[in-house]
Amino acid sequence: MIIVKSIEQLSQNPFKPPFALIPTMGNLHSGHINLLRLAINKNFNPVVSIFVNPLQFGPNEDLKSYPRSLERDLDVLKENNCHGVFIPEQEEILKNIEKLIAPISDKLCGKSRPGHFDGVVTIVNRLFEVIKPEACVFGAKDFQQQLIIKHLIKEKHRHIKFLSAPTQRDENGLALSSRNNYLNESEKIEASLIFKFLSGMSSELKLLSRVNQKNFLSELKSIQEKYQKKIEEKGFEVDYLELLDPETLERFEYNSNKMLIAIAVFFKEVRLIDNLVIDLASSSQ
Repeated sequence: MIIVKSIEQLSQNPFKPPFALIPTMGNLHSGHINLLRLAINKNFNPVVSIFVNPLQFGPNEDLKSYPRSLERDLDVLKENNCHGVFIPEQEEILKNIEKLIAPISDKLCGKSRPGHFDGVVTIVNRLFEVIKPEACVFGAKDFQQQLIIKHLIKEKHRHIKFLSAPTQRDENGLALSSRNNYLNESEKIEASLIFKFLSGMSSELKLLSRVNQKNFLSELKSIQEKYQKKIEEKGFEVDYLELLDPETLERFEYNSNKMLIAIAVFFKEVRLIDNLVIDLASSSQ
């Protein structure tokens, strides 16, 4: 496994093409390893960057306490046939950086965390520029982030192929996240109710679209409010629960059969996000 710690080293083209970049902030879990395996399955050498991005944290967020486990991360990557790792110093990455403004960042997580996606897209753009991958891999759990990175590629990096990996979940359905480490095992089981509520909404929305399509749009708000109340009754503080067009993140208007159910909650002071993209024309989950 090739370990690179500076942009100067990158100028020597240490990674064997074609390779796919997997940007991470470390504290790796099996969801990250799934991204790595997807790159391998698509015939790209996986290159993982580990950089805790200060630009995507707000003033009252967990930058200082964000879990870091570099030595363990390197062991995990080596065990899973990672081709290369880029571990830059903060000062070098941020020096003379081009600051970008993310599109569609006034909705969902962007609305709740002003400036977050500007920080994400600024650093990802920098990584694309210095690493020069042929492809990149992002997870579907961060759905809004995926749309923003796709826009970045379209505008500035058309040669990079975008690969999307499905959301990875634990045995109870909780979407894997580095922030899950803030929760103990019993709290993780409680938090898995998020996915159960999303699945319940999915089933109810699909049924409604089949039996009462005429009144479907007018019923959406009541279904949304019903499930938000259910979630709050279980001790979750709901940041947002939205039913949206997955292409635009605008309110769902039946322009297609695809709908995004997106949620963010605070549980035990930990912010957790999840989503489902459902096909209203399908009877399956």
